[in-house]
Amino acid sequence: MNRQGTDENPVKSIFNTVSTSLSFQVAGVDGCKAGWLVAIISVTKKDNRTDTSCVYDLKCVLVTSTFAEVLSKTADCELVCVDIPIGLSDRKRRECDLAARKVLGGQRASSVFPAPIRLCLLAKDYKTACEISFEHSGKKLSWQSFFLLDKIRQVDDLMSPVLQQRVREIHPEVSFWALKNKKPMRHKKTRLIGRKERMKLLAPIFSELERIVAEARKSKEVAPDDILDALVAAWTAGQMVLGKAETLPKNPELDSEGLRMEILCPASYN
Repeated sequence: MNRQGTDENPVKSIFNTVSTSLSFQVAGVDGCKAGWLVAIISVTKKDNRTDTSCVYDLKCVLVTSTFAEVLSKTADCELVCVDIPIGLSDRKRRECDLAARKVLGGQRASSVFPAPIRLCLLAKDYKTACEISFEHSGKKLSWQSFFLLDKIRQVDDLMSPVLQQRVREIHPEVSFWALKNKKPMRHKKTRLIGRKERMKLLAPIFSELERIVAEARKSKEVAPDDILDALVAAWTAGQMVLGKAETLPKNPELDSEGLRMEILCPASYN
């Protein structure tokens, strides 16, 4: 299989080698207190006239301290979807963030934090980051985006146009929106009622969801909603490999490093 460092897109290559059935691994990644929460799943698609269903099996859930470890642990995955900005604008807000906010609408739109401009990665404190952001974009940096800077740096330091073929950006609320037949979540994921709302959508996909969530909650390093975001990211990766996802926007812009500024948007679940 094609991996980091090659020019061929590994997401496309699998369709050239499997004609009657499809089995592959993907991963979903979410930031957590200890670093990164990684959910690796296998997807098996039966391709015949009477059965075109997919089976999603969780292979493992693990926590890494660095994004370099994430890449190492997911080396056998066809696609890795991560809830972190990939590709950063030099001045204006990213079109993908604006598109995601438009898709979600209402209260859930605010869950899409504007990604920092690239120069903000140089800042060591919030005051400096705000000054840089305001000077170059006319807007200050949100606290939420500032707290993500370290993780954004980790990803950006390793990212390249070639690696982006295998590591793509998602936003969990956009993926849950797709799972709910293009309707936004009613409740925040930080509330119990919001987590139950999201678990109800994931339950038909992952047969042992309650056990998975219960195991994840035993760790003080993982917030209750982190595992749900990682699982929906993994599902999104599977949908993309199966050709059931598109990008927001449809024609992504490139940043100054040649990275696509995009967010994957799955088709509605069926």
